[in-house]
Amino acid sequence: MGKKAFIPTRDLIIFPGIITPLFIGRETSISTLEKAMLDDNRMILCMQKDFNEEEPKLPEDVHKIGVIVNILQTVKMPNGTIKVLVEGKNRILLHDASEEEGAYYAEYEDVKIEGLTESLDVALRRKVMNIFEKYAKLSTKILPDLIANLRGIEDLGKVFDIMSSNLPIPNETKQEILEVFDLEKRAYKLIEILTKEIDIVNIEKTIDSKVKDKLNAAQKSYYLREKINALREELGDSASSDDDLEELKNSIESQKLPKEVKAKLEKELKRLYKMGPFSAEATVVRSYIETVLEIPWIKMTKDILDIEKASETLDADHYGLKDVKERILEFLAVKKLNPEMKGSILCLVGPPGVGKTSLARSIADSMGRKFVRISLGGVRDEAEIRGHRRTYIGSMPGRIIKGIKQAKSKNPVVLLDELDKMASDFKGDPASAMLEVLDPEQNMHFEDHYLDMPFDLSKVFFIATANDLGGVPGPLRDRMELIKINSYTEFEKLHIAKRYLLEEAQVENGLRKCEVKISDEALMKMINEYTREPGVRNLKREISKLYRRIAREFVKNKKPSIRINVKNLEKYMGKPKYRPDKQREKSPKLGIVTGLAWTAVGGTALEVQAVSMEGKGKLALTGKLGEVMKESAQVAYSYVRSKRERYEIEDKFNEKYDIHLHFPEGAVPKDGPSAGITITTALISVLAGKNVRQDIAMTGEVTITGEVLPVGGIKEKVIGAHRVGIREVILPADNESDVDELPSEISKDMKFYFVKDYEEVEKLVFEK
Repeated sequence: MGKKAFIPTRDLIIFPGIITPLFIGRETSISTLEKAMLDDNRMILCMQKDFNEEEPKLPEDVHKIGVIVNILQTVKMPNGTIKVLVEGKNRILLHDASEEEGAYYAEYEDVKIEGLTESLDVALRRKVMNIFEKYAKLSTKILPDLIANLRGIEDLGKVFDIMSSNLPIPNETKQEILEVFDLEKRAYKLIEILTKEIDIVNIEKTIDSKVKDKLNAAQKSYYLREKINALREELGDSASSDDDLEELKNSIESQKLPKEVKAKLEKELKRLYKMGPFSAEATVVRSYIETVLEIPWIKMTKDILDIEKASETLDADHYGLKDVKERILEFLAVKKLNPEMKGSILCLVGPPGVGKTSLARSIADSMGRKFVRISLGGVRDEAEIRGHRRTYIGSMPGRIIKGIKQAKSKNPVVLLDELDKMASDFKGDPASAMLEVLDPEQNMHFEDHYLDMPFDLSKVFFIATANDLGGVPGPLRDRMELIKINSYTEFEKLHIAKRYLLEEAQVENGLRKCEVKISDEALMKMINEYTREPGVRNLKREISKLYRRIAREFVKNKKPSIRINVKNLEKYMGKPKYRPDKQREKSPKLGIVTGLAWTAVGGTALEVQAVSMEGKGKLALTGKLGEVMKESAQVAYSYVRSKRERYEIEDKFNEKYDIHLHFPEGAVPKDGPSAGITITTALISVLAGKNVRQDIAMTGEVTITGEVLPVGGIKEKVIGAHRVGIREVILPADNESDVDELPSEISKDMKFYFVKDYEEVEKLVFEK
């Protein structure tokens, strides 16, 4: 136990065997140094626990393990501090410290370091030296001479102390090493620290390399930009990226935008100022700002709420379509009474060519709104609806926002064409994305992924079109008001052709100077024998074809007028493409019944033929029939068996005879329950030997108990019967209201029988 002058160091650790300078500035420490120099030039140094402590309390505010040093040299500095060169001699354990006569003194005890066995000494020396050399090669902070010096030192403790002193580690870590007296533990401590430092140096080198690459790229980019600017100046082109940014800034400030939109754009513009103008990210940000500025966030067109004018516009553009026109006029009336009403969502459902798309355009014209058509056919990617996320060059808004941008109005009429043709795959389900677009409760805050801001779609008048609702998911159908547009009758097609198609074809084919007259009979022949369609698209093509051939003749012969009738139609049009529905014979026949069918191209009369032959009760069906049609035949057969006695049919006929039911035109698919009473009549006819009237047609579903249920397509079916010369039709009683929809020129020629069960049918169809 000894007592020496003692100085607490602020942020300095001295290891034994190390010579280092020490700066002393505190008055008490200077006084302590003077006492030590008067004694034997030796003193104790221990590091303070708190670096910021100006007057540490002894001994609790200093570490217990320190070092005793020799004072080699002192130099007084101009600022009043003293620079002392000291050499660490040995570790000490501090027992007590106090202040005496203006100086610090401490009681201490020398720490003895136990040596290691020779083999352990060699092993630890070799291991630590290898790791230290590896660290020295990676780090620029270790001088090469130090490695050579360390190899020449026999004392392993001294080797470890020199290493510890030269490592760029915190003083707290050095203090921990100083406090490890056991050489083996100190070796492991150094191995742990050196390994960690090697990892840090490797990471630093990787970071430095990346930074250097970026700096090189930035310097290259800067050099090229400056060269381009110099070339521009030589060419007299003063435009620069700064001018573009100023132009964007002026656009943001001058346009009327919602607060959140303006704030977002200003934030993006600040980012753009910090980027290189030719960087990929700058291109993405600039495109985003320009796109957002082009979107009509506030701009709206004023609605024309003149109902009479709107009605005139719709009538002028389209023939018929009473339900659709009434719905549009209702919307305008409500809009006039309640200007804040949300946008409506209609879905026009009907076969191709009936004018769904052109009707939507007429609606926009009648309301004075902008019109945008968005084709959804074949859309598989959800991003087509919601937009692409703004993470790469080429990202863009979805089709909805793109359509709004194209319209330059917040309240256009948007046509969502071919809604039933959307599909889904691994990129998402676009039909599900449409749920938010078409929901009046959600589309007020529709968020496009590209914009990353909500956009109000509630002012938009959405009109969707579909050929078949089977391809539209149920939740999507639920959000729309469905309006069905049936196929046109031949009389409606005739009116459309005379009112629109003929004049349009004459103008398109340059026949203004030629008077062309086409008889109604010729037009009707074109409708029935040259086209088979629900709409008028093919009819328009055939009329255009006719006018082209008339144009050729007019150029050749200069005839001032040309008349087309049934006799000379084939001269211009060639042979008919379809055979006309044959007129029905009047005389009753056995096993042949006239039913009515509703096809994609309108109504038609459909024969059901039945024969019986000896057999085992087999029922055969032919004619490309669907499952529902086959079930209808089974129901009719069971009904006839149950009523065998009433219809005077032979006992056990189902064990003696096979019955074959055939539906002609086998290439045409047929399905549906509406042939029920027709099949029943055919079965009774062949089994009871009763002839069936050929001047009457029928349609209706039959149940196993003989009830007649309502069916669809009454309008088209009755027109089909009229076309083949039939003037009497049997209909289910529940379909009586559908007769009101028939054109007057049809209904006045027809006689209708409304039945509730098959017994009423029986009284009408069989020869008396």
